[in-house]
Amino acid sequence: MTMTATATATRRTALSNFLRSRRARLTPEDVGMAPGLRRRTPGLRREELAVLAGVGVTWYTWLEQGRAINPSPEVLTSLARTLRLDRAETEYLFRLAGSHPQPVERAVTERVPDALLRLMHSQSPSPAFLIDSAWDIRAWNPQAEALFDFARWSEQDRNLAWVVFANQKHRARTVDWEQHARRMLAQLRAAYGERGGDDSPGARRLASLIVRLRAGFPEASRWLDEHQVQQRSGTEKDLEHEELGLLRIDQAVLLAQAEPRLELVVFAPRDEATARRFHRLAPAHALSEA
Repeated sequence: MTMTATATATRRTALSNFLRSRRARLTPEDVGMAPGLRRRTPGLRREELAVLAGVGVTWYTWLEQGRAINPSPEVLTSLARTLRLDRAETEYLFRLAGSHPQPVERAVTERVPDALLRLMHSQSPSPAFLIDSAWDIRAWNPQAEALFDFARWSEQDRNLAWVVFANQKHRARTVDWEQHARRMLAQLRAAYGERGGDDSPGARRLASLIVRLRAGFPEASRWLDEHQVQQRSGTEKDLEHEELGLLRIDQAVLLAQAEPRLELVVFAPRDEATARRFHRLAPAHALSEA
């Protein structure tokens, strides 16, 4: 075996070991999946990771076995995102695969302006949060944290569409959850079209989100196949909170900033009882920002 062949074999073995180790540290709960039956080994199964990353199970198995295949930068980016790799780990993954990391598109999302943070915080005791053009949640007030547990989600999963499906507690609280989830997916499709399809970075981020939703939640895949489209707007929503009781809400969506795009989402009380209950939702403390 030549020195080049030996180096290549060593690199593929390192890639195989690295992928297995990072897959083993993830649990189904980490990625919003039901834990299922008792597992004999820790971490996600190969087929689960492949589905979440949007790649073929056989193809991923070969990659993890160190076979001679050459993943594209797009596939490596998807694997890094699914495995929750940080920047150093992502660069290491790309080097082992003989590739170069793609530019991080998240850089377009600059720091949320202080004025918008103050505006969001002033909505208390109503839950309120700010989302960007890819529906990533950029900041939220204590009441929103009490409802959604935003702080516990990784940066990748702290996305409104993902949380709507993956947050099992909030799903159980939401009256007619399916109706609201279908509506949200129709608005997601419309947002994708508004960003110019696959030609823009924002649209590519939304397309990646849609792929992840399809892979992670069978019901999302079925409803997306209906190709419903709806413009982003507010709605009435009812939540059966396990401690506070019925919360009757007007969900308002306001364009807070055009470029880069930021929307303010406010859960305003629809009756006096809900207004009183919002005061008990969370103690006053500093606002949160992603």
